[in-house]
Amino acid sequence: MIAMSREAMSVPHKTLIMDSSPPPPVSNFRILGYALGEGAMSITMNGVSNFALLFYTQVLGLGAGYAGLALSVATLWDALVDPVMGHISDNTRSRWGRRMPYILGGGLLLAFSYWLLWTVPGNITSPQALFAFALGGNLLLRTAVAIFGVPFNALGFEICPTYEDRSRLQGIRTAFNMAINLIFGAFAWAIFFRDGAGADGARIDGTKIAGNYATMGWVLAGSAALLVVLCVWTTRHAAKDNRASKVQGNSLAAFRKDLFQIFGDRLAWFVFGFFSIALFAMLLVSQLQMFVYVFFMKLPADAKTWIHGSGMVAAGLGALLQTWITKRSDKKVAGYIAMASSILGGSLLLVLFFGFKLPPDASWQLAGTAIPIGFILFGLCQVLWWGGCGMLGPIAASMVADLSEINFLKSGILKDGTYSAVFMFITKAAMSVGLLLTGWMVAAAGIVSGAEIQTPEAVRNIALMTFLVGPVLIVIAFFALWRYPVDRDYLRNLEKPGLSDH
Repeated sequence: MIAMSREAMSVPHKTLIMDSSPPPPVSNFRILGYALGEGAMSITMNGVSNFALLFYTQVLGLGAGYAGLALSVATLWDALVDPVMGHISDNTRSRWGRRMPYILGGGLLLAFSYWLLWTVPGNITSPQALFAFALGGNLLLRTAVAIFGVPFNALGFEICPTYEDRSRLQGIRTAFNMAINLIFGAFAWAIFFRDGAGADGARIDGTKIAGNYATMGWVLAGSAALLVVLCVWTTRHAAKDNRASKVQGNSLAAFRKDLFQIFGDRLAWFVFGFFSIALFAMLLVSQLQMFVYVFFMKLPADAKTWIHGSGMVAAGLGALLQTWITKRSDKKVAGYIAMASSILGGSLLLVLFFGFKLPPDASWQLAGTAIPIGFILFGLCQVLWWGGCGMLGPIAASMVADLSEINFLKSGILKDGTYSAVFMFITKAAMSVGLLLTGWMVAAAGIVSGAEIQTPEAVRNIALMTFLVGPVLIVIAFFALWRYPVDRDYLRNLEKPGLSDH
């Protein structure tokens, strides 16, 4: 794309001479090596998203509002730390480059803090102590996420410097995230959360057994640590000594200048806006759907695995599909298709189970065999919803990489880490609000923490909220994406050899 190395941190702003010959495509093998780090992020973040609210409310007995508050505050802290981490990483000089020391150290801290999250000392029983434990554990985890995640995201921007390669890397990365989530998330229902039996032989839902969470914690923490080490090893080619490179410096003034420049980037707000709203929808649905599985659909462990797993497979395939659509059309077109799929899936759930009042356990008799039509239709709608959502994440991330490249082409200043960090800040701020709202929604629905049986009204309310909120928010996100002007031709015009007037 450009002959000048992106390691050159400063060039004259009025003259940026470039070579128009494109670099060769990055190999899938190299991208997969990078994606191993995404596996560690998938294990930890999806583990919290999938099971933390259930753990705090159904096992520890913490109120849903307090559990949501603990998760929300920790996520907001993570969001606030991200821009600082991005600036530090961009301006780090070391023998191993500006990214790798943080990826290794932060990744190992991430694995340790994830294990700690599910290891509750026996003397912590009061509501105040439980809230403090949940908040402290999640604050530590989210600090590790920032230290690892921001440099890791920025490294992806640097590994793939072209429009299509960015989309391909984000697609493979997201597909790998979903593959790991399938193994350690969907299969967790069968691996870690097998139902138990009480003294009277009555079934005990596996999500209400404390030991199941502890076992999951140490197994997944060890797996995350292994993936971090493998990621660092396979991407060691990117750990280049940059001690001689020029950087702006880790000063408060330079940090403030970076933030003002990116927050003032009009193009960035189209991407930040559309994805933060879409992510808000995904987060609410992912948190609330766990209660739908348990109380509305009344799924046993194996059925939860099939339903949850089908959504993850769909999200992974969607991430790869957006790469194909982007190559043949553009990222915005891929985004429109993704949103249409998600809106359709969520809306059909609402129509089927509330419009037509289809019972969750409805079945058809066919040749003497009961076909669980309620379960099948629920699963198909989940596939449509999560297939579309799986496309949106890599589309947005590759758009942010495009914006960082546009800034570099105009200024000659490399800000991959800061662009990545501000993107993460915006999305995590949305997540923080979403986690807080989720706890309130669970409480408002009437779900009682620790109760063996929920009232029919509470069950109906939680399902209605889950089916309705996602499609409505995705429709809103569409209008932000619709106004985004950057496409392949936009970038090609900037990349033409000659004068780039900043």
